Amino acid sequence: MQPIIRTKDLCCQSGNRYLLRDINWEVEAGDKWIVFGLNGSGKTTLLSIVSGYKMATSGTLEVFGAPYSDDNILANRRRMGWVSSSFFDKVYSRESALTIVLSGLTGTMGLDRRITVEDACRAKALLEEWHLARKHDFPFSMLSKGERQNVLIARALIADPDILVLDEPGTGLDVLARERLLRKISDLAETTDKTLIYVTHYPEELLPAFDKGILLSHGRIVDRGPVAEIMSTERLSASLGTRVETRYLDDGRMDLRIP
Repeated sequence: MQPIIRTKDLCCQSGNRYLLRDINWEVEAGDKWIVFGLNGSGKTTLLSIVSGYKMATSGTLEVFGAPYSDDNILANRRRMGWVSSSFFDKVYSRESALTIVLSGLTGTMGLDRRITVEDACRAKALLEEWHLARKHDFPFSMLSKGERQNVLIARALIADPDILVLDEPGTGLDVLARERLLRKISDLAETTDKTLIYVTHYPEELLPAFDKGILLSHGRIVDRGPVAEIMSTERLSASLGTRVETRYLDDGRMDLRIP
């Protein structure tokens, strides 16, 4: 079976600095991946390139069996839901929640096609599902951090994508909002055949349904494999370059301590 995502020697430079270097990674349809690393390790850069919102400087990337091109980039964006507050918080401000969700139908930042009644109903249903039924006309900047995150998830889901990429969705949320979000993501991962990629630097967000993982450090993949193996005390300590202790809790999630 051909991988749904394939990178070979993928690099991204900013001046003389490598944000990513020699990334070789294959994702199969239906996989549930964790991309783990500390701040600045290259997680968001990698997934913004994979999702078609940033360009690599060298290497190759194939998504759905072909490189990105002017002919397929918008179609591919619709097939790959991209949720990243660090990216979209710089893009959206005055746009309404409803407009942002509807933009997911085109893979653009705004509305560049005629919206049907069915489109609007679908968007409003998603906003209701994500607890925003009364705020579909609110500007993005007037929503709370958790509400903005839910808008972006609804935007990603409206086109029924084959791949859903969640870039640190719990960052900045209060404890209740984060737990509710993690529960919904866990339910989605367990009940869908979509390919899911979850980016995080919080071990407690490693949901049991996500069984494959890569660890990034300074723009390189330093470990990969089953999550239970790469997040062991020995391997995670080696990857992070400092001694840590990991253990699994009764609900299958992870606890990390620095001895």
